[in-house]
Amino acid sequence: MPSHPIVTPLSEHVQLVVALTQLNSDHLRGESRLAGAEIELAGALADSRASGENDTPERARHIAQLRERFDEAQRALRATEAQRTRLEEALNALNAITLAARDRNPR
Repeated sequence: MPSHPIVTPLSEHVQLVVALTQLNSDHLRGESRLAGAEIELAGALADSRASGENDTPERARHIAQLRERFDEAQRALRATEAQRTRLEEALNALNAITLAARDRNPR
């Protein structure tokens, strides 16, 4: 048994893993949301091109709303990815501290 306690508690490690698991779920939902927005926008643009000069202001507003939804989905996904990177870095740092403590105090 080590003479000094491990510097990082297991609960902190578990909390980071749980947060990463939740974030990965959020990321998958975000990817689905982005794909849905992309499909809707592509369909609306195809309809608009097919209608040619018969395009209406309502359709133009609808396309603008779909573009905004697509852009928002992209921003949200990027934010989730940035948060995941921060959590992964924190977990890696915690693991490095834990390994260093174990190396200093082998069993």
